Amino acid sequence: MSKCVSLTIGPYCIGGPIGLHPTAILGTIFFEGQDLLLDPDKGDFDVEKARGQIEASIRSAGEVAVSLLLDVVADTEEAISKELDFVINEFEVPFVIDSSDEDVRMYGLEIASRLSALDRAVYNSIGADSSEEEFKMIQNIHPAAVVVSAIDASDYGVESALGTINSIRDRLPQELEHKVLLDIGFLDEVSVKISCKIAQELRKKTGLPVGGAPCNGLHMWKTLKAREEETFLSVLASTLGYCTAFGLDFLFVGPLRHIKHIAWAQAASDIYNRYYLMEKDRSQAGDQEHPIHKMF
Repeated sequence: MSKCVSLTIGPYCIGGPIGLHPTAILGTIFFEGQDLLLDPDKGDFDVEKARGQIEASIRSAGEVAVSLLLDVVADTEEAISKELDFVINEFEVPFVIDSSDEDVRMYGLEIASRLSALDRAVYNSIGADSSEEEFKMIQNIHPAAVVVSAIDASDYGVESALGTINSIRDRLPQELEHKVLLDIGFLDEVSVKISCKIAQELRKKTGLPVGGAPCNGLHMWKTLKAREEETFLSVLASTLGYCTAFGLDFLFVGPLRHIKHIAWAQAASDIYNRYYLMEKDRSQAGDQEHPIHKMF
């Protein structure tokens, strides 16, 4: 078993012994179809709506000391430029540079560097199919953490994921070898326990923080999606808490607006993990920001 690595991303610590730090929740903003995004290609958005949603999420997370990261999604370089400029200059919260296009991701990393915000930037993501150019960019510009995609849908398991992780880490600069967040992937709406068990094993073997996006499977669940939003959010909160019980360190929760609905439920799950840790070792009580100091 490897010693658990704890990463510092802005004001937060992610990883370490299960329960020591709150699970980081990542809320997505500027995704296509969101009413505040006016033009996804140009990156034009309703500034007041975006500011209001971010401020509300920060308040909800801060009220119970849940670690919040803004997952900033963009499809074009023009869009990521406008979005990151807004997020970085208006807020101090850590953020994720996220795009399905590697050129957009790399441009986003350049912007974070130019705006002196690398200490709170997470790069999402590097995978087995990432280009040499993207690896070179990471070697030259170091974010606070890099998400490594450990997913192999054709061979979904611990050993396959370990092979992928090791091959990717071998290509990372020494400064980033331990600044890694392992995304283990959630294949569909019913594979949550399978995915969490894989994450558990990867955490034991590598010591690195693990997580992913169980919300993706929920959005594929047609019967659930057909229900009212309150039902969907209750299942989302339950699923996130379930994943937290397995020791996952970071969780994508879907749209940022969900944060105000799930923050207290997530904080309760973090308290259960912290109390269990304290029962085993009283020295792990800790004095840093944690839900256990906010909800009692």
